Amino acid sequence: MKKLCILTVLIFVSGLGLNAKKQAELAGAWGGDATLDMEAEANFLTLTLELKEGKLSGHMTGEYGTLDASPLSEIRLEDSVFSFKVMAAGPGGGEIGITFKMKVSGDSMEGTLEIPDMGASGTWEAKKQK
Repeated sequence: MKKLCILTVLIFVSGLGLNAKKQAELAGAWGGDATLDMEAEANFLTLTLELKEGKLSGHMTGEYGTLDASPLSEIRLEDSVFSFKVMAAGPGGGEIGITFKMKVSGDSMEGTLEIPDMGASGTWEAKKQK
């Protein structure tokens, strides 16, 4: 029983180390086109991530001004899936939440975005900026 507990702790701790490494690899600037299903024109989004005290934080900016260094919330990294939420300027001056769920592979990520308040969804593909 004692060996099983020690093995469980070692697996957990090594998993934390791998997650910390993956978080560190995400730190930096990412940029790419986001396209909503209902829009023909793409919007170039820039995501800036920092790793502080073992936690990811960041903000997002868009070329059309709806995102202006808007802070991220609900940041999660599970395996190679990176998800977060950002608040953007919505129609009529209010704020709307945009949820991203991205698959990370090296220096690129691609995935979906959802805007529940507008009943909209789309895709975003980004590359890490050098």
